[in-house]
Amino acid sequence: MATPKFNTYVERKEEKLSKNTIATYTRLYNKLYIHFNKKTEPVDIDEETLIDAILNDMTDSYGNKIDNPNTLTTIFNTVIIVKKEFDYPITKLLKAKENLLEDIYEHRETRKIIKANTLPTLKELKKHMSGTLQRDDYIGYIINFLLLNFFTRNKDLDVHIVTSVKLAKDPKKNYIVLRNWDILYIKNNYKTAKTYGSQTFSFRDKKLAFAIQNFIKSQPDFENKTEWRLMVNGEGEDLDETSQAKFIRKYTHKNLSESDYFKIRVNEFEKKSDLKGLMEASRKRGTNVNTVITNYSLKNIKAP
Repeated sequence: MATPKFNTYVERKEEKLSKNTIATYTRLYNKLYIHFNKKTEPVDIDEETLIDAILNDMTDSYGNKIDNPNTLTTIFNTVIIVKKEFDYPITKLLKAKENLLEDIYEHRETRKIIKANTLPTLKELKKHMSGTLQRDDYIGYIINFLLLNFFTRNKDLDVHIVTSVKLAKDPKKNYIVLRNWDILYIKNNYKTAKTYGSQTFSFRDKKLAFAIQNFIKSQPDFENKTEWRLMVNGEGEDLDETSQAKFIRKYTHKNLSESDYFKIRVNEFEKKSDLKGLMEASRKRGTNVNTVITNYSLKNIKAP
């Protein structure tokens, strides 16, 4: 698309933004560009016109009016960041975005109620995990174990399996180190790594060790390798973030997302008023406990 200022913004920020974020910004910016008949780049359009278009005229791919406040906020963010990059006024846009906050809260609360009534129980997730081992689904067991015990995001599950800590030296990789006496789970590359730094967890689990050993044996030419990546495509190649999410859902109960698994675990802490458990979960996930309490509206747990 002929949007030189947006292209310049992406070039300047490319190293700081994920591929998914760039793709989202590009799609939404292009939506605005098409709305204005590709005559004027959105960054050059005045604030009032943009606000009116975003709130009243945006439609999805099926032609339905977009009224999800989260989506509208993302559209506002997309044009705001580009205008800010070129020192254009954004005060009115920021105010319009701020006015959506109450709608976002109400939308979020409604979704929570729906989720609470439809999500399976922790007992069902554990039963599913046990079933993966019975089916010799070793990848499934490893993924479900990490989701349930370390409250992982998708990126955290992109692990490289090795048998010695001496082989786990790349600071850009996550590792599972299978040793004779324990297992190490090393998180280097995850969403909040800049805040929480590298995390290493040492633990013992016979079933997980069994699953890891058999996963290694199932890999092509495993005897001549010292490192095995858990999530790859059919050709053994890396997966992007979207493909990782799809890969993980293949192995979860009812194709649930990692965030659904986390919601279910958080709900269990809520039922038991278990602040200690919640704090341990937030530490392992790499999320501030107050953020979890706020986002999940926990009534039986008070922030520390």
